[in-house]
Amino acid sequence: MVEVDTILNHAEREGAQEAEVISETSRFKYVRCTRGGPDQAISGETTKYALRAVVNGAVGFAYFTGDEEDAVKGAISLARSKEKEEKRRSFIPDRPAPHLNLHRKSVDDTSIEEVISDIKSMSTVTEHKKIVASTMGCQLVSSDIEVANTSGVHRRESRSLASLWVTCRAADTDYGLGYSYNYSLNYDFDFYDLGENTREMALSQLGKEKIESGKKMVILAPRVFANLLVTAVLPSFLGHNVARGRTTLHLDKEIASDHLMITENPLGEKPQGRSFDDEGAPSQVVTLINDKCVQNFLYDNNHGETTGSGIRFAQYHGRTLRYGPRPCATSVSVTGETVSLDALISEVSDGILVLDETNSHLSKQQTGHFSIAVTSGFIIRNGEITSPVSRCMISGKAFEDLLPHVMLLSFGRELHRSSVYPTYVETGCALVDSLRITV
Repeated sequence: MVEVDTILNHAEREGAQEAEVISETSRFKYVRCTRGGPDQAISGETTKYALRAVVNGAVGFAYFTGDEEDAVKGAISLARSKEKEEKRRSFIPDRPAPHLNLHRKSVDDTSIEEVISDIKSMSTVTEHKKIVASTMGCQLVSSDIEVANTSGVHRRESRSLASLWVTCRAADTDYGLGYSYNYSLNYDFDFYDLGENTREMALSQLGKEKIESGKKMVILAPRVFANLLVTAVLPSFLGHNVARGRTTLHLDKEIASDHLMITENPLGEKPQGRSFDDEGAPSQVVTLINDKCVQNFLYDNNHGETTGSGIRFAQYHGRTLRYGPRPCATSVSVTGETVSLDALISEVSDGILVLDETNSHLSKQQTGHFSIAVTSGFIIRNGEITSPVSRCMISGKAFEDLLPHVMLLSFGRELHRSSVYPTYVETGCALVDSLRITV
């Protein structure tokens, strides 16, 4: 493993006026199985580096896993071949950052054999004569992150993450799907409970009925509400979209119901926590929406006064660490006026409870327009759940139809991570007083 200081010194010797390095060493265990598995069980360790080097105001990048000499020379050569970036900011100076304890020893100490045994035990819980397929997986990751630059920043942090997921498919005259997952800093899952809940969710979706098209009251489960926030709402708050005019929002614009508050808060000792961003900027709490209005946007160092939101999220899409950061929400919290889920259901005379969906990732970032397909949910009539609902579509605009019409949230909060961005959202169910449903 190459020290980040060594890489910075090498970059300066090769002619860089400024340089920044991020390194990430990860140790992982991954198990996936279907009935009778496991189908896959792997473990390993990787170390990745990314370098940004500045020569005469132009930036060159390099990504490498081993020999740093060729990588540094490549970044310097790339910078020399490019034109000066007139609006480029210098790398951030050193500032005090919070300390969070984000690593748990159990993630390192748990053997892959123990994970296999626990996953196999969960597979027996999902068995039922109407469950025709089930798939489950668990991943344990411990990471050491280090960020340093020539402006004096040098930060280190250890993080752990345990994730567990399970899907079940039930079949009778039609089919039902159940899908659950948990995230934790610890290896502390209740495998039995998660398997049982997923099995029952799949079975509960048998016997679906059609619902009539029209505008109806809708309860969005935490997973669904989180997906819409990440794909239809949050892009309009990201600094690069603000800088390029790709948002219809401005400070103090009214876009939400008066009780709703949405914040970016990475300072908790939870899976979504982080002491600093990928540029080394200290994390901080940023209120995005409060009192109906836009309160702040999220910026990295390149697009404005940094809010500690510079994330190299290219790495989360299976590419590399080499690309420069862009602003991104990582740790969203939704709060507001809350009641029990039963109380939410009792408010609905004619509508649906949406448990799961597809297509939220196709939401329009600039306008906030969304159109999701309901894959799991229930019809609600006169304040009571009557039957599972057949596939239908729900559509609208985030800042006209969704956020301003969130009447209440449920007490029960869940943590969900987006498959599109490296964003966690912690929220309850959301009761929306009117959304368009199309069969």
